[in-house]
Amino acid sequence: MRKLTRKIIPVLLCLSLFVVMAPLATSAAGTLTIKLDVMQLPTGGVELMVYVVNPGSSVTMQFSSGYYYDVEITGSNFHYKDSQGKSYTQAIMKKTFPTGNTLIRFITLPNIPAGSYTYKVWLVGQNVSTSGSFVLGSVPEITDISNSWAKDNITTVVEKKFLTVLDNKFRPTEPITRGEFMYALALATGVKPVTLAELDGKNPFKDVDPKSAVAPYYWAFYKANIVKGYPDGTLRPAGYLTRGEAAKLIALTLPSEPGQNFIPKSPFTDLFGHWSKIYVSYLYEKGVVKGMTETTFGPDLTLTRDQVAAFLTRVMVK
Repeated sequence: MRKLTRKIIPVLLCLSLFVVMAPLATSAAGTLTIKLDVMQLPTGGVELMVYVVNPGSSVTMQFSSGYYYDVEITGSNFHYKDSQGKSYTQAIMKKTFPTGNTLIRFITLPNIPAGSYTYKVWLVGQNVSTSGSFVLGSVPEITDISNSWAKDNITTVVEKKFLTVLDNKFRPTEPITRGEFMYALALATGVKPVTLAELDGKNPFKDVDPKSAVAPYYWAFYKANIVKGYPDGTLRPAGYLTRGEAAKLIALTLPSEPGQNFIPKSPFTDLFGHWSKIYVSYLYEKGVVKGMTETTFGPDLTLTRDQVAAFLTRVMVK
């Protein structure tokens, strides 16, 4: 396994299914989506990340059941159901979803066996849900990549279990969350997970459950000074990231990194004056990244899943 020993400026950087729903709140314009990321663990089992995406104005919803979401996973010999977000002090509770992505919960299922599963995640009493299926322990058919430029890359990362397919779809052009990307990058490059004890028992990210099976991988980036999180003490794992942010994280995770004498050169004119220029140029020189066009990289564009697949296959430990 590769040990990270980098000293750098912090970088702020899991498969997602969404369902469109009409907001039932008073302050929202637009729609919300509820999503699920499935991350397969090297030792078996999975980590789930449930989150809501709100592209519009802040949405406040009222829940009369005393809790606001539910999760159910079902297989031939496995069943998990857990109502969460409970309020024991009030029968009616309110939950606000601000603009952007809101993490609901990490769920660790270490003993779930290989097989086929169905899932459902919903906001209780709001007629809002997402459901589907996934497969563990084998490579499922992927039905939406036949015309993708990254077809071979996608097949590789799915076979390696860096990323997981839901409903036989990889969704190549959809964005990826910071949490799923960081975990996939750690697996691909052989990052050694870090225990909480190695951080003197202090969890650096208040929005990352210390009992989560993926937390030690996030802590590894933190311990190596690659990721420090936001000023409010959050990692925001459910948030999306840009191509520039991904380039910086990848560059600083590699065995070597751009030194003080590195002169950034690339054909990308949109990197002039951009903070990510040195990292993108370094990865371009190594053949890890390519541009959106021959002369543009698009450092501020949202990173997509097909792009991630290509990056990972170029840096993964052979």
